[in-house]
Amino acid sequence: MRGMYDSIGMASRPSLWSSLDHRDWLTLAFLSHGVLVSAANVMGKYDSYEIFAVGAAAVLGFASAGWGVVELLAGLVPNDERPGFAHERTIRLYCTAYLALTVWLSLRFSTLYPAALLAQADPALCIASIFTYCFGFVSPVYTARVHWGELTSTEQLRMKGMIVSGAVGSVFILEATALLVNGADWWTSVTARYQGQCLLEPSVTLFAAYAVEAGMLIHRCARKGVLTFAEAVPFYGTVVLPLLTLLPMASLFWWKKDEVSYWNFLFVGSS
Repeated sequence: MRGMYDSIGMASRPSLWSSLDHRDWLTLAFLSHGVLVSAANVMGKYDSYEIFAVGAAAVLGFASAGWGVVELLAGLVPNDERPGFAHERTIRLYCTAYLALTVWLSLRFSTLYPAALLAQADPALCIASIFTYCFGFVSPVYTARVHWGELTSTEQLRMKGMIVSGAVGSVFILEATALLVNGADWWTSVTARYQGQCLLEPSVTLFAAYAVEAGMLIHRCARKGVLTFAEAVPFYGTVVLPLLTLLPMASLFWWKKDEVSYWNFLFVGSS
């Protein structure tokens, strides 16, 4: 199977709506919810936020990630022979794991998370999160350094984007590591000292989940020829990321600036 290609020379393109499959419609539902959550953050509307934002997103996000797992297990994702992070199944597996674990982290930092799961699930899921976030940065860097000459021009463009998004996504290593090292009491101490942190952390991790889902929807559409990768990469960076991550995060920081910590919360003692 040939590598990722750009469809610049296509005489005709499928429409967006005709190209969507069942997974895409679920992703669109998740992203539509993300637009509403983004708007709530911009306007500073945080009433019932955990139910409206975190709870609903957890249902949609876990459903989409589960669908992604089924696609991988059923062989519905192409098993090409591209090197490293250019391999389609590797990209899909990483993004599915990233989605599931980031939605888990959002739920974990909210008051909706079942207390019975704290001690049992935290260590394994924190380790899985740290590994996934590290892999999402290290793998595209390694692929670019070792296999650059083997990549198509489209794959090279895609790899540059994945390095940037992997670097941004890896910031959650800090929260996952703090939780793993300090245990559940650390987060209790954090929220006691910084009242807005139980809103901030679930929200920013949720924006990351929206971003990775939007990226994969655009990726799937580009592979179907709806748009070219040359169009998809800058569209993702200049339109999707600002609307689904930067704008709502900056708004949340503004509205809750007196109730949150941007860095010091990582070093709060658990006792």
